[in-house]
Amino acid sequence: MDEEAWRADRAREFASLNGRHVQSWIGVEFALRENTPDAGPHVFRDPAVPCLQLWGLQAVLADGRFGIGTYQHHDCWGLWKDTDTRVQDPDHWREPHSGTRWRVLDDELPVGPITEVTVYGDEGVVAEVRLTIGGRPLLLVAGEADETWSGELQFLRLDESVLAFTDPAKAAGMPWTTPRGRLEIL
Repeated sequence: MDEEAWRADRAREFASLNGRHVQSWIGVEFALRENTPDAGPHVFRDPAVPCLQLWGLQAVLADGRFGIGTYQHHDCWGLWKDTDTRVQDPDHWREPHSGTRWRVLDDELPVGPITEVTVYGDEGVVAEVRLTIGGRPLLLVAGEADETWSGELQFLRLDESVLAFTDPAKAAGMPWTTPRGRLEIL
């Protein structure tokens, strides 16, 4: 199968969510910062960061589960339907996985019927997926927050985490290391 057909199949998998119902969310969150003197060994939240940074995310649907993770394609990462079931196992994410934590995300991510799915490509991968769930937006971006030596965060697109934004406008204002302007609807 050629690369474009493979990416089109990934886009169709996300499109299959339209009309389904999200009952709950679980995810494995990556720390934004590690070993900070003021906040302890791992910082998962920062008021200046308008998204969750996740190793994997799983929607618990009325008719099953839909995992969301990333895949590597050449030097970029994209989003895909992930069948890795480790997201379902909170015990797997206890020590020694100290930079991660397993969480139920129902208070942060929208639940309800999915009424819109738009899949965006960039650099040959599924770069972003925008969903409307229960009337609320959710933007998923293949990317990552990277802590610099000075302690600042820079945001990388097409990287190995799933960034979840409940306000897509905030994603547009992020200090991305590469521009988001090349997105194409798949």
